[in-house]
Amino acid sequence: MRGNRQPRVRSGNELHPAPAMEPAGRGAWAHSRAALYRLEKLLRCSRCTNILRDPVCLGGCEHIFCSNCVSDCIGTACPVCYTPAWIQDVKINRQLDSMIQLCSKLRNLLHDTDFSGRHTFC
Repeated sequence: MRGNRQPRVRSGNELHPAPAMEPAGRGAWAHSRAALYRLEKLLRCSRCTNILRDPVCLGGCEHIFCSNCVSDCIGTACPVCYTPAWIQDVKINRQLDSMIQLCSKLRNLLHDTDFSGRHTFC
């Protein structure tokens, strides 16, 4: 009967097995630092290119900015694609802000000094 079982599909909420840790020494945690760096590249403001601070999304085009970087554009246009940017279309993105805070904690846990110059905030 075991051969007839369907493979179990994992949902996004289930825990994944922990990856094997690298041995201590040169290169330890290098894959984690590299993954964190790639993630932080995605968490950058479309205008100032720093890590997002108080991220907001423009409803018309969905570009994401620091709240300070987009404040002068409200009522005019998106600074990236020039789609009209009205105040009622600006959405605070609390989930993204939580992810940014987690990245900061991960960076501290990894004692990441290699990328310290690249993690400026707006």
